[in-house]
Amino acid sequence: MSDLRFPGRVAGLRALLEREAVAGIFVSDLENVRYLTGFTGSNGLVLVTHEAAIFWTDGRYGVQSAREVPGFERIVLLPGSKLAEAAGARLRGIAARQIAFEEAHLTVRALHEMEAAMPDNVRLVGKSDLVESLRQRKDAEEIAAVRRATALADAAFDHVREIARPGVTERELAWEIEAFLRRSGATRLSFETIVASGPNSALPHARPTGRRLGEGGCSEFVIFDFGAEVDGYCSDITRTLVVGGAPTERQRDVYAAVLRTQQGALAAIAPGRPGKQIDQLARDLLGEAGLAERFTHGLGHALGRVCHDGPALSQTSTVTLAPGMVLTVEPGVYLEGWGGVRIEDDVLVTPTGCEILTRSAKELIVVG
Repeated sequence: MSDLRFPGRVAGLRALLEREAVAGIFVSDLENVRYLTGFTGSNGLVLVTHEAAIFWTDGRYGVQSAREVPGFERIVLLPGSKLAEAAGARLRGIAARQIAFEEAHLTVRALHEMEAAMPDNVRLVGKSDLVESLRQRKDAEEIAAVRRATALADAAFDHVREIARPGVTERELAWEIEAFLRRSGATRLSFETIVASGPNSALPHARPTGRRLGEGGCSEFVIFDFGAEVDGYCSDITRTLVVGGAPTERQRDVYAAVLRTQQGALAAIAPGRPGKQIDQLARDLLGEAGLAERFTHGLGHALGRVCHDGPALSQTSTVTLAPGMVLTVEPGVYLEGWGGVRIEDDVLVTPTGCEILTRSAKELIVVG
């Protein structure tokens, strides 16, 4: 049965072509191809013009694309053919002077192949983030998928907090999270799971190691950062626990500062607010605790078909929040050689503010 979302997405892209004063666009990023067509394979290319919607793939996906790509003219190439070359040649049948391509995604080789095959009267022009701008605001089905992904992440956190104890390694806990997510319905992980304990928790993108929780002999932080894809949409949650004894006063103070910062940022999210402004608010709040310089990344990113699905909350963000956007809010403080704290939720921008989709507890939890 044809999914009625896809014609609407193509219509939205055509409106953007009008704005950009181009006759069409080649879409080569596979997540953008999937968003426009429903295709889930690993090799596909789309051309959308005001009159045409064409999809190319290779013979491996002939049957699959027939099921997944309704409403497009579908071209399955013979063995040895190149998508870019075939697409460029097809422009000989289209009355257009200027066609866009996704400059962040099309390789230089594919661009040259396309240009060599197309007629002299057509010019290719690079454009950025046209389909991505459509993806920013989620429809009801997309939001429902994100809800399923965040619920699964919450369940995984409940699972791992029950087994996080001194003596367990970071790698063992990461595997427990990943196995739980897979068993519980995740299509794949949103990204490589982070479990970082003790001094490793001061590394924002630490990879799990053989370090055993509590091996320093005193209480320490352990950061869990993970997510799952469900029905094509991702979740991304971070929680920080204390393991190995009662938290010190310093640990309580740092954790409380990060939690206050996150709560203040969440309260500020609303339609019409610039993402850059909310990021600055978070830095100001951490500054009150003397920790602003220890916050070394953006406050949050867009979340959707991929985990980092575009900018949202950072010092360089140009995004203005709107209903239907899904994003993360994840302030962190990192003190080299001592440890770090990060608290992250996934949120939906609503007409009046935001809804927090991840529901796991955020009070300071002590295990072991």
